[in-house]
Amino acid sequence: MKIVTLDEITQGQDWVGLGIAGNQAEHLAQAGEADDFKEVVALENAPKGMFPWYIPGSDSFLGVHPLSHDRLNNNSEGFLQPEPEIALVVKFEYSDRDEKLLDDISVLGFSAFNDCSRRVAAAKISQKKNWGAASQGMAKEILSIDDFTREGGTSDNYRLTCYLKRDGELLQYGKDTAVTDYCYSNQTLVDWMVNQINTQQDNGPLEPIGQMLVTSKPAYGIIAIGATCYSEFGNSEMRFLKEDDEILVIAYDGDQHTTSALEKSLIGSPLPESNASRLILQQQVTTISPPPNTSPQEA
Repeated sequence: MKIVTLDEITQGQDWVGLGIAGNQAEHLAQAGEADDFKEVVALENAPKGMFPWYIPGSDSFLGVHPLSHDRLNNNSEGFLQPEPEIALVVKFEYSDRDEKLLDDISVLGFSAFNDCSRRVAAAKISQKKNWGAASQGMAKEILSIDDFTREGGTSDNYRLTCYLKRDGELLQYGKDTAVTDYCYSNQTLVDWMVNQINTQQDNGPLEPIGQMLVTSKPAYGIIAIGATCYSEFGNSEMRFLKEDDEILVIAYDGDQHTTSALEKSLIGSPLPESNASRLILQQQVTTISPPPNTSPQEA
């Protein structure tokens, strides 16, 4: 295991940003999005589907690079809510047969991710995810792994937690959750993602991912595998982000760090640095002027 960066993995090649909806029990209900999926057929306890948040070369808003390691764009509408997640950095293995796009997905590493969402009415999930630069976040440090598909592998030792710093106070925002609490993980998740990209259709809030990738065939991807549940504060009327808020999403090895010790380390300044046992995303909420002609309504 070692710490790497996204550029080191991709070596300058294109990558696509995707997410998974409904891979954590109760999150969709907390986010007020359960009804959006009422027409989506899925196996019991399975994720509901996948969505894009960045497609390089797209003429729509999805072509705007939204990823930041340290800022979150506070749009003019408000109603922004962090979604703490584990993100997988993957390499796509494309099929040479016409009947399907992918043969397999190789997981190269993982990191802490904020799949931030606009809590507004929208026809597609993607329209809630990319409102310009710095609308999504991932820790700069990625833990390189080669055993994600194996039950009991490296990532299964990790936990995910999320805090909000507001007016000098550290607030628990997302529940401290084991990576093993995801509905689908390991080989089951990889097999599901391959099938979903190959077969998902335009259905309710979902879009045909495979069709969106078939022309460009990006070599790599960042796939956020599902938001965890919110704390009492994260589900309260105070949950929406404000200017100068600070979001902290931490993926940490539960065998090497306790929750209480981790929380104490976040109170002071500066924050501890990321390492192989503790991946920290720190984003400051700030207003960034949007480029022209990139509104999510133009999808």
